[in-house]
Amino acid sequence: MKTQRFFIDPSIKLSGEVTITDRDVIHQIKDVLRLRAGESIIFLDGKGTEFHGELTLVSKDKIIAYEKEMKKVSNNSKIKMNLYFSMIKKDKAEWVLQKCTELGVSEFYPVISERTEKPSLNIERAEKIIKEASEQSERVDLPMLHKIIYLEDALNKAEPYVIALHTEGTKIDVSQLQGRTSLSVFVGPEGGWGEKDLALFVKYNVSLVSMGQNVLRAETASVAVSSLILL
Repeated sequence: MKTQRFFIDPSIKLSGEVTITDRDVIHQIKDVLRLRAGESIIFLDGKGTEFHGELTLVSKDKIIAYEKEMKKVSNNSKIKMNLYFSMIKKDKAEWVLQKCTELGVSEFYPVISERTEKPSLNIERAEKIIKEASEQSERVDLPMLHKIIYLEDALNKAEPYVIALHTEGTKIDVSQLQGRTSLSVFVGPEGGWGEKDLALFVKYNVSLVSMGQNVLRAETASVAVSSLILL
């Protein structure tokens, strides 16, 4: 049976005997998975520490496990990718967060651009989706979700090298990324980038790239470019 993995509060010291009082984690362990004392479990702090333990107590108020093994594991992604995605409909934005977490995106920045129609995101729910996707995909790190940001502010803080998807850009060539340790990728909203957005890309010397001749939906483009770069 596969050992279940849970990201926990990074302030909890993963050593010796660990006590968990987070209600969501307790609910998952006790009520959803129905794990019991004596079963194995893995706790992660989101920073590369894996606590391999055995449950000694499972109650409605707390979970206790004792340490069997401790591991320090690094993120195996070949490049740190930050995804700046223009806000889209709630269900599609959540799908982007889930799938791109599974693929290995390091940081998410929801962006308000010229044609953004849905400038809102339930951050608490979105962070839960990211956490569950990280556990499911057996990541050792937890991607960071930033607050919603306007496009120019995002461009001001984006790590080099910076690219933006655009149907009229040059075809993306991942071989050009060899040797780079980080990359910021901007994906437009439904309807594409507006003229003001494109002017900002010129101002900040952003490279415009395309995924090919087919016009992709905003959410598809985010997943496609993440797959191409990270896998």
